[in-house]
Amino acid sequence: MSPWYMENGSKLLEGLIASSNGEYDVPYRVFTIEELDKATNLDRCRVMADGTGHYISGTFLQRSILVKKFWFGARGDRGPSYAVNDIVVALQMNRHKNVLKVLGCCLDLKMPAIIYEPGVNYRLLSDILFTRKEGNFQNDIRSLCWSNRLKIATDVANALAYLHTAFPTPVIHRDLSTQNIVIDNYGVAKLVDFSLCIAMPPGESEKEEDIIVGTTGHIEPEYDCRGIVTEKCDVYMFGMILLELLTGRKPFDIDLEPNSLVEYVKEHVDKELSKILDPTILVERGEIELDHHQLQAFSELALRCTHHKGADRPDVMDVAKELRRIQRSSRPC
Repeated sequence: MSPWYMENGSKLLEGLIASSNGEYDVPYRVFTIEELDKATNLDRCRVMADGTGHYISGTFLQRSILVKKFWFGARGDRGPSYAVNDIVVALQMNRHKNVLKVLGCCLDLKMPAIIYEPGVNYRLLSDILFTRKEGNFQNDIRSLCWSNRLKIATDVANALAYLHTAFPTPVIHRDLSTQNIVIDNYGVAKLVDFSLCIAMPPGESEKEEDIIVGTTGHIEPEYDCRGIVTEKCDVYMFGMILLELLTGRKPFDIDLEPNSLVEYVKEHVDKELSKILDPTILVERGEIELDHHQLQAFSELALRCTHHKGADRPDVMDVAKELRRIQRSSRPC
């Protein structure tokens, strides 16, 4: 047994009890480091990497698995605690279809590993949007057709709404980005990386944090300035994802004028909607066939989510409802 096993195990147990008022009943397996090394053939088949670690495909007991190993030093000194937090929240979210299902974990490492259900050609949304390789370009055009983008947005909104409502108190993700969304071969979006999640204190709608965390370009302005976490922080970050799906651009783009994606969309959304769209959307359908009312509604929702003041943003439940309404009017690819 490694020196990290007892420490990580006690943190995991404490987290599961706290997150469920002592009533957690989610089954999971604890893998040994030997089982993990054998299953992944010593990490030889890496399939993707996000901002905190890499994902490895493997086989355990004749069953395919996907393993996330955190990079040593990811999230700084608090890395091991954040990794355990990821396991705790992910296990509690296992029931939701738009969350990558956790099978178990390995506590023998300083940064515990997470073992997920197998996936069919999983890819990170950030890779599909921003690092399109020539060999997969036609597949990326298909996977990023407009109706699929709507579906991805709706899938993630549903998972986020569950995160905010299914626990004893709302749980705030704090790191929503395209790097933390996995797309499978069927176009289903699954939320991953709950390492920075925090629960609101009972009866409170905000919580002050001493360290600002999150992905650059997605951090909510009020949280960035004052360290105050609310549910509207996640709404802002989700709005940034909507803008990225709409434009195919990152939050800060030196090729834009102004180079803030929010300001760029604000400036053009009413007069030149087609100018701000990801060219892939136009390649798929052509400007004439696009439903401009639908695109306008999507754009306006994204801008409402990214309003500078949290009080002026919609709740995530309202965002999910509006996306479902927009999706119902969508034509298939």
